[in-house]
Order: sequence, then structure tokens, then C-alpha cells
Amino acid sequence: MLLLLCALYLVVLLVQGGLKYTLNVYRGSLVEGIALQLRDRIFAVLVDGPLKRGEQQVAIDKGAVVSMTSAEVEEVAGFVGDSISFPLLQAGTAFGTLGYLFWVQPEIAAFAVALFIPQIVLVPIGQRRINRWAAIHARLLRKLGGVIVTGDVRLTHAHRARRFGKLSRGARSTRVLIYRVKFFLTFLGNFIDAVGPLIVLAVGGYLVLQGRAEVGTLVVFISGFQKVADPWDQLLTFYRTTSNARTKYRLIVDTLPAQRA
Repeated sequence: MLLLLCALYLVVLLVQGGLKYTLNVYRGSLVEGIALQLRDRIFAVLVDGPLKRGEQQVAIDKGAVVSMTSAEVEEVAGFVGDSISFPLLQAGTAFGTLGYLFWVQPEIAAFAVALFIPQIVLVPIGQRRINRWAAIHARLLRKLGGVIVTGDVRLTHAHRARRFGKLSRGARSTRVLIYRVKFFLTFLGNFIDAVGPLIVLAVGGYLVLQGRAEVGTLVVFISGFQKVADPWDQLLTFYRTTSNARTKYRLIVDTLPAQRA
């Protein structure tokens, strides 16, 4: 009997691993399919379309074309694989746990939810700044690539070197600005995750002393807070990823001729 149970457990592990493998391969194929469609669309707008109409090829900086068809397309396509299932899973976990906590003890649950208000307010503000600097950074990288691959013989080596250095320093500055906001938001999230159980313990302890809650309720809330905090952090990460992908997609569309995009 023991060997049978072990064999069944092994089968379950193999099935679980196989399903996860299949899901990951499917997700990767979906991402690459989106990337392929975006590259085909860029090629159609810049090269294929004008040639079929007997027009000249659309003139766009070489660095911008290289950046669009490589890193920027990858970033836009990369978020697609989890764009539906991931937020539904994490939101369902977070709100399901919160609903149970409100049913057990509404007062403690309300304090726990209040801890997330700073993130609800500050994350969108910070992300808008990150998006603005990320767009500037992407444009600088495009120009940087253009300086390297340019074939314009009218530009001297000294001029190209000065322009390259200026663009490199600009790209570094924008990236540092992004890091400052990004890591502040990370610090805020880590601080809330750390102080959350303390707040629950303080508020819950007071209610226990007042006879309005039981010690067992505190244990449930300390454990439950972590089950809310983890998917909440994942949802914030997804929001930031989605926002970044939207920025890169908008950048690609704005670069292409308006009548063709």
C-alpha cells in the first residue's frame, strides 16, 4: 500500500511538471508570435508597403529601427503571455483572502487594508514618472545606436565622439532617475510587508484585551496578511510591467508614419 501511494505521488509530480512545462512552452510561443507580428508590421510600414505602392522607403533613423525590432518589441511582447491569467489569479487570491479576513474580524481587516493606501496613491504617480523617463531613455538609446551605425561621411570622428558621449551621459542620467523612483517604490512595498504584521498584532492585541477578539484570530490575521501581501506585490509588479509595455508600444507607434500605424 505504501509503495502504491508513493507511486501515485510520483505520477502526480510528473503530471504537474508536465503541465507546467507545456504551459511555459505555450506562453513562450505566444510571446514570440506577438513579437513576430510586431516585427512584420514594422517591416510592412517601413519597407514592404512603400515598395508595393511604388513609393520611396520611409526614412527613419537606423538606430531607431534596430531598437524597435529588437529590445522594444521584446518588451511589448513579453508581457502578453501573462496579461490575463496572472492578474486574475493574483487578484482572486488577494480579494478572496481579504473577504475571509473581513468576515472573521472587520476592524482588524480594515486596518490591514489601510496599510496599502500609500501604495495605491504613490505607485501610479511614481510609475508615470518612470514611464516618462523610460521613453526619454529609449529615444536616447535609439540616437546612440544611430551614431554608431551612421554612414554619413560628412560627420567627423570628433563630432560623432562628442555626440556619442553626450547621449551616453544622458542615457545614464535618465536610468539613474528611474532607479531612484523604482527602488523607492520597492522600499515602500517592503516596509509595508514588514510593518503589516506588527500593526495587525497591535490592533488585534488591543481588541483581545478589550474582549472583542480572540488570540486565535490574531494568528489567522498574521498568516492571512502575508497571503494578501504576496499577491498584492505581484499585482503591483504586473501594473508596472503593463505600464512599461504600453509606453514602449506607444513609442513604436509614434515613430512609424501616422497614416501607416
